[in-house]
Formats: sequence, structure tokens, C-alpha cells
Amino acid sequence: MKKLNRKVLVCLAVFFCIFYLSGQAFGKTNTFPDVPQDADYAEAVETLVSLRIISGDENGNFNPESTITRAEAAVIMCRMTGVGDILESTSVFTDVPPEHWAAEYISKAAELEIISGYGDGKFGPDDPVTYEQMVKMLVSAWGYDDLAQKSGGYPEGYLSVAEEFNIISDIPLKTGEYAVRKDVAVMVYNSIYG
Repeated sequence: MKKLNRKVLVCLAVFFCIFYLSGQAFGKTNTFPDVPQDADYAEAVETLVSLRIISGDENGNFNPESTITRAEAAVIMCRMTGVGDILESTSVFTDVPPEHWAAEYISKAAELEIISGYGDGKFGPDDPVTYEQMVKMLVSAWGYDDLAQKSGGYPEGYLSVAEEFNIISDIPLKTGEYAVRKDVAVMVYNSIYG
């Protein structure tokens, strides 16, 4: 199963690269008024929006300095790995009812072992994500859990693997702090194209 998942993920990464490169022929756009075209994270944001991995708020803004929630991170992980359309409405965590806007994504990300709860049956969908948690999700999403565990486990092993695969390149990694949207976009982008 893991070998199949890795093959699927590699195929998706190749698809994303082709999709992204074909879109470059049409020139740069500015999807969000709060993301300057010359911002160091603009390419990551624009690419992930075009791939429908991330989106802005109801006012058309990206909010680059805002934190990201655990529910939002689960949605991004599912979309990034291409399982965003293969969802079931199940409740895995006691604090994520089936009617929660991201319940299906959280359930799928938990099934794929990309995310986990706090150990007490709770997930904390509205809690902000730390940089280390986001790195752990990305490393797990791409199937490198075993390597991360051999490298020291959470969080050091995951950070080591993320550094090795350039996931955390170009961002000021602030361990222990909550991840902001612009840095999450760069990490996701790096995990696909790095």
C-alpha cells in the first residue's frame, strides 16, 4: 500500500510540474490584492491557487501573515496529495462532528496518517498549526515517516527530512511558533517542486 501511495504521489508531483510549467506561458497574474507580485512567496501562492490547493478568504484576500488552523492544514494536505475528491463523511475525532466544514478532509488525512490528534480523541480543528506540525504533515504526506523516525522522530527527525528535501528552504523556520499562511504556501510549494 505504501509503495502504491508513493507511486501515486510521484505521478501527482509530475502532473503538478507539467500543469505549472504550462501555466507559465500565460504570464504572471496577481490573484490576491494583499500578495504583491514581487513578494518572495508570490510564486508559491499563485501556483498553489492555480492547482486548487489553497484559496483565499471570502473577501478575496490571502492574508499572508495570518496563522493557519489544523483543519485548514488537513484540507491543504488532501488537496496537495490529490485525494481531495475522494472523501467520506466520517467522524474520527470527538471534536470534529460530521457537519464540520472540514470533517471529510480531516478524516481522510487521519486515514492516510498525515495528521493525528492530541491522543485524547480530539483534533483541535480550530487550533493554529505550529511550524513543526506543518513540517510533520508535509513529510508524512510524501511518505517519509520512516526516514523521519530513523532521523530522531518528532520534531527533530521531521525537520531534518524537511531540510534534506528542501521543504523548509526560503522560510525563516520559527520552531514553537504558529505558522503563517505565506510560509505554509512556500513549504507546500517546496515539497512539490523542491
